[in-house]
Amino acid sequence: MNRFFDFSPAQLKVIIFLSGLFLVLSAVSIIRSYSTEEEDSFAFTVHIGDNDTRYSPVFTVDLNLSPADSLELIPGIGPALASRITAYRDSAGKFEKPEDIIKVHGIGQKKYERIKPYIKVRAW
Repeated sequence: MNRFFDFSPAQLKVIIFLSGLFLVLSAVSIIRSYSTEEEDSFAFTVHIGDNDTRYSPVFTVDLNLSPADSLELIPGIGPALASRITAYRDSAGKFEKPEDIIKVHGIGQKKYERIKPYIKVRAW
């Protein structure tokens, strides 16, 4: 009988063990490469509670250009507060910086800190 490889049973066991170990380590390496988050990957915003600020917001709303219904998309801003923001903008002029929203009745420092990631003011 002419076999291409002539191994003893002990040698076959070692070869099988090393081949299996190689396959398992390769699978672990592939799984780890897909499970790590890259630095430039996009993270969606998920707010579980009011104090949860682990994620960055998905959208921002321009205070000077957005209508009231767009302002209502901001968590913590309802229809009444959105109409007050647009009324203030129409009467006092454009917002110069996002902090100017504190001048609107009903928005204090605490609410501003909660909505700050969602608002912006474009420099024209």
